Amino acid sequence: MKQIFTNLVAIDDINISKRDIFVEDGFITTEFKSDEETEIIDCNGLVLVPSFVDMHTHFRDPGFTYKEDLKTGSMTALKGGYTTVNLMPNTNPIVSSKKVYEDIVKRAKDLDLIDIKQVYSITKDFKSDDLSHLKDLPEGLLFLSNDGKGVDDDFSMYQAIKIAKKNNLKFTLHEECKEISKYDYEIAEDVMTLRDCYLSYKMDMPIHFSHVSTKGAIEAIRYFKDLGAKITCEVTPHHIYFSDRKELKVNPPIRKEKDRLALLDMIKKGYVDCIATDHAPHTKEEKENGKPGFIGLETAFSTSYMTLVKAGIISLNDLIRLMSTNPSKLLEIKKGKIKEGYIADFTLIDLDKIYEYKEEDILSKSKNSLFINQKLQGQIVRVYKKGILKYDLNGKTL
Repeated sequence: MKQIFTNLVAIDDINISKRDIFVEDGFITTEFKSDEETEIIDCNGLVLVPSFVDMHTHFRDPGFTYKEDLKTGSMTALKGGYTTVNLMPNTNPIVSSKKVYEDIVKRAKDLDLIDIKQVYSITKDFKSDDLSHLKDLPEGLLFLSNDGKGVDDDFSMYQAIKIAKKNNLKFTLHEECKEISKYDYEIAEDVMTLRDCYLSYKMDMPIHFSHVSTKGAIEAIRYFKDLGAKITCEVTPHHIYFSDRKELKVNPPIRKEKDRLALLDMIKKGYVDCIATDHAPHTKEEKENGKPGFIGLETAFSTSYMTLVKAGIISLNDLIRLMSTNPSKLLEIKKGKIKEGYIADFTLIDLDKIYEYKEEDILSKSKNSLFINQKLQGQIVRVYKKGILKYDLNGKTL
């Protein structure tokens, strides 16, 4: 199948250009002459970017599908301009077995909505020192994580790194010292981040730090990155948008203004690799009872665009690098650039559109968003996966 995407402004991590984009069998290719079988796609003057890739997502499937599942999560991702997500393992059962892992991967593939990567637990069922499940790993695995909690046991972490290196795996880490977090949540993140930065440096281990939220943690990451450690990190839209809001229950919590400003500074200086949503669906009753987390896939681009680009902190090219190019590299997929040979996953955006985010328009099963009834800028209009239309604002999800 040949396609020509026309009447657009193409923007990736490097270039901004008004040009046609040529696609053949789902991949960007060199210019060709159209014939009667070529599909011409008019983008109506919109901005076209490589579709977004989320390094940190919760679809609650299996076990908690009353608040999200693979299908509703995928539709939510598409509405936010995403065609790839990296799912955390804190489901029920926890993703600590090949059976659970392979079931999720198969069902996601059968849906054929977005590409879903599944993370495996570091310790079996999140128990502090059981690594027995790492003896028989599923094919295609890239990342290990105990998301929702840190690995408190130092020796277990040391052993897990040795196993991961042997199997060419990487970590994506939730940094929280459990005992300290009962008393000081800031130090709880800082202490574990320091430990794992050091382990990354000394053991030559690729570690991705999830939802970094404190000044101390991001400065530790900067220090060890400068030493040459194989470290990458992400921040969330809500941690760079809000500060000093203790009533907004999320893990890690909304921090102080000094922390938010430190994150913005490190984004500007290039020490932050990704913007990740930590999309965390919960019911209204769960939120009223203090469950931490918020949905974020549908609003991530708009809030990041407003906070970072409209505020003059970084360019739109930089934002595409954070939301598409860099996470694509981490997940080892041929996405994130508008370049020959790359997968034709495209998101069309009306950058000037200011819209009100309404609860009734949310595609997620859960409605626990921080941005309901707020005016946001930069609306996702269409999403294509390998050249196939998967989302249209006017037709919702197809």
